Amino acid sequence: MTIIQSFALLLVWAALLAYAAYRGYKIFITLLVRALRWVPHRATSPTPFGARFASGILRSFSLDDDKFFCADGAPEEIAKKRRAGMDNLARSFDEQFAASQKASETVLDGISDLRFTDTNRVPFPFQKLVRERLNVATLALSSEGPHIVDLDGNRSLDVSGSYGVNVCGYDNYKRWMEAGWRRTKDLGPVLGPLHPIVGENLAMIKAVSKLDEVSFHMSGTEAIMCAVRLAAFNTRRKLVVTFAGAYHGWWDGVQPGPGNERKITDVLPLKDMSPASLNAIRARKDEIACVIVNPLQGFNPNSPPPNDLVLMTAAIRKAADSATLDHYAVWLKELRKVCTECEVPLMFDEVYTGFRMAPGGAQQYYGVHADMVVYGKTLGGGMPCGVVCGKRELMRRFDPERPLRVSYVIGTFAAHPLTMGAMNEFLRWVTTPEAEQVYEKIGKQFEHWIKDVNDEMKAENLPLSVHNLTTVWTVIFNQPGRYHWMFQYYLRDEGIALSWVGTGRLLVSLDFVENDFELLKKKLVNAAKRMRDDGWWYLGTPDKPITAQSISAAMGKEMAYNTVMKTVREGLLAEVLCLPEQHGPRAPKAVPPETLQEFYEEVMRRKEDDHAASHSNTVNQFMHLISSTIFIINYYTIWSNCTATMATGLFSLFLRQSGHAIFEPPCHDEEELLLGFNTRSKCFVVAGYTLAPLISLLRLSNDVGFFLALASIARSWLGVTLFFVLGHTGLLWMQYGFRISMVWLIKLVTDPFTDVLVYYPSAVTVWTTKDWQTATWDNFLSHLRGEPKDDGAKSAEEKKTQ
Repeated sequence: MTIIQSFALLLVWAALLAYAAYRGYKIFITLLVRALRWVPHRATSPTPFGARFASGILRSFSLDDDKFFCADGAPEEIAKKRRAGMDNLARSFDEQFAASQKASETVLDGISDLRFTDTNRVPFPFQKLVRERLNVATLALSSEGPHIVDLDGNRSLDVSGSYGVNVCGYDNYKRWMEAGWRRTKDLGPVLGPLHPIVGENLAMIKAVSKLDEVSFHMSGTEAIMCAVRLAAFNTRRKLVVTFAGAYHGWWDGVQPGPGNERKITDVLPLKDMSPASLNAIRARKDEIACVIVNPLQGFNPNSPPPNDLVLMTAAIRKAADSATLDHYAVWLKELRKVCTECEVPLMFDEVYTGFRMAPGGAQQYYGVHADMVVYGKTLGGGMPCGVVCGKRELMRRFDPERPLRVSYVIGTFAAHPLTMGAMNEFLRWVTTPEAEQVYEKIGKQFEHWIKDVNDEMKAENLPLSVHNLTTVWTVIFNQPGRYHWMFQYYLRDEGIALSWVGTGRLLVSLDFVENDFELLKKKLVNAAKRMRDDGWWYLGTPDKPITAQSISAAMGKEMAYNTVMKTVREGLLAEVLCLPEQHGPRAPKAVPPETLQEFYEEVMRRKEDDHAASHSNTVNQFMHLISSTIFIINYYTIWSNCTATMATGLFSLFLRQSGHAIFEPPCHDEEELLLGFNTRSKCFVVAGYTLAPLISLLRLSNDVGFFLALASIARSWLGVTLFFVLGHTGLLWMQYGFRISMVWLIKLVTDPFTDVLVYYPSAVTVWTTKDWQTATWDNFLSHLRGEPKDDGAKSAEEKKTQ
């Protein structure tokens, strides 16, 4: 085996040297540098891209009444208990919230925000029945301490925190808003001139943030947009580093996950608490405009904000323990050190954590100071606001050396007098020693409450626990189950006010007193008991237990089956062929001949464009003729002799690419427009084919013979081939739609046949033309010099249009 490994290494190095020779050393070095630049991407978090890919493929479906109550495999007797529990909840909701429900219906139909939140409370297979039976009211009349009063007079204990705004208690904000109005009402809504109170706010914010300058905005998202733009402007770089599934507002510039139709090329999501992430920042420091951290990620590292919408099984939601939180604090300090070394601005998104984790926010809590800090929510004292703080050199909006180079970031309602008044009242309180004492007192009370609740849950044998980071907390479910999301409805019925994310992210405010904590514990335990008694946490039988594996298998089967069946029913072929929409359950499924013809013409047109872009040289055509002939034979031999097929196939691929590299001038722009493998993706292909045999050989035992080793290498090469072809097809599906991806795949598979039909005359030309060697050498030299080709091919603009 040692001899085989040595031979393999020599073979790899020989291939690399040959690659360098036929591509030219300059091109080879360029590709090597590009490949090395992408090595740190092992630090890239798969969460945003995986979720975005899944969102483009997964189709919606709803469980019917029968399957709804036994989706985890529960028997009929348990399903009956669940139906009865749902009926009781529905009756209670209708009785308690009658007026609120009726008023909600009038606004639900016209406010798109409410329609979004109303359809995103539970996992999508269960949404239809839940929305029909359990109407969650969205209107309220007043607040009294930590309680919210609705139209029916119900007082609910609020743990939603108004999406993070309510840090100090509603009564405090009402007082600050009123005092702020009194101090600024004489100016009214005058914008442009600043009220003198702005100067006081500026001084206090600079003292809290420990930064040089401040910019006022009207929301946290708007402030994030400003901060990122200023960082990019002043560093002259465009890459923004984020972490895992961290949320930074709804702006698509920092939201690489699902729901963003923009092609994200300037956001690099890395993994929390990973040394590889630090190495990635070091490797790409010259491209990075800023590194954005949401300090709340320490509570659920490498995960998006917890939400009952995705609570399909207990394993989806996790919370960090004290050891992980300590590790996160250490890692933040390491990140701060790396950003300083690399001269990359570190930005804290404290829209949510600012003034919640401590009076000085996450900077004070973790002992780490950023170069830019973004605040929002509670800082407005109850009024809408967003604030960017930063070092002077990062906050500049103009270039003193280039008068026309400016970053135009400004807002009409920035520093609105009423917002400035309420903000001033809040800042004057939060910067006092009294505020520090309140934070410390509530912190101790809440830690004690967390322990008490978990002890009682354990004593009652209830499968959940609560975990917190300062006054932010979440509910963790400690056994497998598909119905954990139902807990939010039992909590609402008990009189606990939640946001639309349910039990994922909960808050307590600084005005909670001992009675409020005791009441909250009582309601939590009661809700959990009722849910248990109604059968939602059924664990199965000893011979057929409900496990995480059985739930995952059932969900996977449901989603795969419904996605495939719905795609077929609604006409996936029609999507590929651009069929007109057909309505009705008995709509004809036959494919009209003209649409088949259009699809065929699209494939052939792309073949023609490909030929015009990079197949004009006769010798290259002849080499394609040879390689295509071998590929056609390989389509047959792959079923009987994988080793021979992959050996001849890779030789053909090498021959094919050599024809492009040596005999055709560079055409990178055309490759990009024709949706094929570009220079960067070819680096990955070369690396994959190079590393696959080495990994395969290292996994084999020492007594494996030569031919068995070759067979293993062939299988690894086949796997690499399928991975890159299907992976590229999937990427095209995400970016351009299913039809375009199928056009590319069918073109790729049928290229050998059209090459043979079109290029067979080149065999005669190659052997009868005397001066083809001179033309070939000229092409090779122009390729090394990077000269563009001029062969009358279609312009880039034409291809974009097509």
